Amino acid sequence: MKTLRWLFTPAALLRVWGPILGIAALHYGAPHSMHWVHDVARRLFYVPILLAAVATGTRGGLLAAAVVIVVYLPHAFFQGHGDPGQSSEKLLEMGFYLLIGGLSGGLFDRQAALAERLQEQNALLQRAARLESMGELSAGLAHEIRNPLHAMRGTAEILLDGVPGDAPEHPMGQRLLQEIDRLAGVLTKFLKFAGEQAPEVRPLSTQAVVERVADLLRAQASAQGVRLVLSGVGGQVSGDEDALVQVLLAMGLNGLQALDGVASGVLDLQARQDGFAVINNGPEIPQAMIDRIFDPFVSTRTEGTGLGLSVAWRIVQAHQGTLVAENTAEGVRFVIRLPAEAMTKA
Repeated sequence: MKTLRWLFTPAALLRVWGPILGIAALHYGAPHSMHWVHDVARRLFYVPILLAAVATGTRGGLLAAAVVIVVYLPHAFFQGHGDPGQSSEKLLEMGFYLLIGGLSGGLFDRQAALAERLQEQNALLQRAARLESMGELSAGLAHEIRNPLHAMRGTAEILLDGVPGDAPEHPMGQRLLQEIDRLAGVLTKFLKFAGEQAPEVRPLSTQAVVERVADLLRAQASAQGVRLVLSGVGGQVSGDEDALVQVLLAMGLNGLQALDGVASGVLDLQARQDGFAVINNGPEIPQAMIDRIFDPFVSTRTEGTGLGLSVAWRIVQAHQGTLVAENTAEGVRFVIRLPAEAMTKA
């Protein structure tokens, strides 16, 4: 559905304002004795009113109806040989102009809102389907790689034990172990992403969760020179505290990575009545990425796996909540909304 600006376009002139003027000209030009012409013209006014309502909703329908009344009113009551209809009929007709404009516009407003909700639900279903398929693939790959990786680490440890500490090969062996551990960490992320463990839901304080996450982030924030802020009034929600700590930790770490090298960086952890918000004043998320930021393997960092935010999104969905990312005047904001009452397993 178009906005009210559409009413000031050439298309609106052709479909709404032009017909109103044409019908008014028919009214004013028809002889007083031709009752049927005036009766038809009064009812023809409904067409541009409906077209405006279909295009722009309630406000557009009412605006078109008001214009029709202003155009028609002099002919109805103040022109000596104007519309020959009864005054009660003409007043009733003008009332119906407003009624039809408002009701039809309201129906199209509701239809547009429903279409938008369906589009959002469809996007959520598509994302869930992608996450499920990626989860199955990730689990299979991770299990296939994990066993030989453990064998490689064991072999590397045995070989490193036989290398003197002052030998030039010793740092190379340590680097090999570090890389194997890094790959093992990536596999762990893949397996967490593929997991379908239901949350253990119980009432909890959003303030308590935020304070726990702040304790985990404080050292890294201090090392980066980022000011860590706790705000919000807090509230009671239903959720799995450990899982939600994992979600907020992912949001917080993502924010700290975005603030790396940013002067006067601020990371704000908000405890809301209906959930949480994590805000950083770093660079905004590119518009092309913001709708895909929670998809698996999508990352703004070259070294990122793109799974942290995907795992967070799945956890929030399992809580029957919502997680959105948005660019605001204050920076990048992640908002988590959760149910306020206890629920059964997701």
